[in-house]
Amino acid sequence: MPKRWQSAIGCVLPSRSGNRFVVSNRRSEMRWLHALAIFAALHLCGEVARAADLGRIVWPKAVEVHQGELVEVKLKGNDLAAVEGQIGNEKIGFYPSGPGMLTTIVGADVEAKPGSSKIFLKATDSSGNEHYREIPFKIKAKAFGRESFTVPPNFDRMSPETIEEIRREQAAFTRVFAAPNSDRMWDGPFVRPVPHEASASSFGFRRIVNGTRRAPHTGTDLSAPIGTEVVASNHGRAVLVGNFFFAGGSVVLDHGGGLFTMYFHLSEFKVEEGAMVKKDDVVALSGATGRVTGPHLHWGARLLNARIDPLELLKKISRVWEPTRYTDTLSKMEKVHGP
Repeated sequence: MPKRWQSAIGCVLPSRSGNRFVVSNRRSEMRWLHALAIFAALHLCGEVARAADLGRIVWPKAVEVHQGELVEVKLKGNDLAAVEGQIGNEKIGFYPSGPGMLTTIVGADVEAKPGSSKIFLKATDSSGNEHYREIPFKIKAKAFGRESFTVPPNFDRMSPETIEEIRREQAAFTRVFAAPNSDRMWDGPFVRPVPHEASASSFGFRRIVNGTRRAPHTGTDLSAPIGTEVVASNHGRAVLVGNFFFAGGSVVLDHGGGLFTMYFHLSEFKVEEGAMVKKDDVVALSGATGRVTGPHLHWGARLLNARIDPLELLKKISRVWEPTRYTDTLSKMEKVHGP
């Protein structure tokens, strides 16, 4: 459990100021005063228990997710005001998703080690009472496909200058992913960025190029002839727009709450870096730029630094999420720039 959430042993809980109710046991005190203090402590525990009962929080019993996938986690309570969560070093935001319900999404990286850990949760009711719980969190192994192919040797050979360029580009992506917008901007289910189905090369494939094993494929390749309109899969901000050695023409959207989507191998940009975009806005045209053998759209997703299958966004995000504070802003954009 995070140190900031550790409570005292027994019924004594930390207040917002960090102070604790302490029963004095100084020998010099009179026995009746000592008994009175014990009675007060028991009464305080009873009040805390009654507050928890009034809140009637329904906690998840456990959370399980496969490598490269995500899952919604819900908390219910008739007096639930806020929920904070943490997995390892990653903080989790919970958001309104209906009367008395707060929801979040968590995922497991495509190369995450299978095993069990904990999700630490803190729920606060409208009176400021804090309730803590540790939830078992299990990452399950998933069988991914494999593909082998051969390319000309010069396709796989890089100069020192190219290697340095790649390092600079990787640093640019790292900076973007290290500074996500903490506020959720996305609203409701995600949409497919192009109307075509996934091609033969899918998420998580273990690739063998010229006999050498490479890193897994961390996106889903969607069939898209050059010039196909690519739309934003949900509301967000374009935090990276540019051309890169491997990814070619690239757009990265920050949807808030640690969730990003990526669109690679583009032929033309329709959005500027820093701009807000709405779900279904055209952000680019597909192409065959970067290190590819043919035209397609590489669609990727990243949640709290976990590389996940973007198709999970289409399958697992329910319709119960309430609009965010960005909805009004985006609505005004639509009135100004829309048809």
